[in-house]
Amino acid sequence: MIEVVFFGRGGMGAVTAAQLLARVATIEGKYGQAIPEFGAERRGAIVRAYLRIDDKPLEIHSAVSAGDYVVVLDGRIIRQIDVRAWGKPNAVYIVNSKTAEPWYIAIDATSIALKHGLVAAGWPLVNMVMAAAFAAVSKAVTLEGILRAIPDFVPAKAVEANKKRRPRPTKRP
Repeated sequence: MIEVVFFGRGGMGAVTAAQLLARVATIEGKYGQAIPEFGAERRGAIVRAYLRIDDKPLEIHSAVSAGDYVVVLDGRIIRQIDVRAWGKPNAVYIVNSKTAEPWYIAIDATSIALKHGLVAAGWPLVNMVMAAAFAAVSKAVTLEGILRAIPDFVPAKAVEANKKRRPRPTKRP
């Protein structure tokens, strides 16, 4: 079983990214489970979402306490909270950042979103870019599966922009 913790900000789409990846897992013959964590968050507040993917039925219905992967949709979050506390001992961290650090893989999702006009209420929409980065790094689902599922998760006017570029994660230094 693969367990993933997503960190984002309210309105960035961390919950949607987890839901999309769970759907892709089921499309590809696996079992997927997305678990949102909601509270009194507002736009911009740090939020978490969880994902499980397995080859056999999932009978766990609780939040992920530690992930094999930790995906951070806003790189500023790593300066605000210790996201490494949410990873298993050999966890892989994927962070929306222009620069890589030794402990995480960087993907400049913000620049990709801005380049393709993926902005809502002034916020770059990085969730699909980061979902694709997770797929590319983890191989838990395919990029082709994500491309098939995108129309179910984004407004019709944003489908093509979300499909245009496949992210290429920056290697750790």
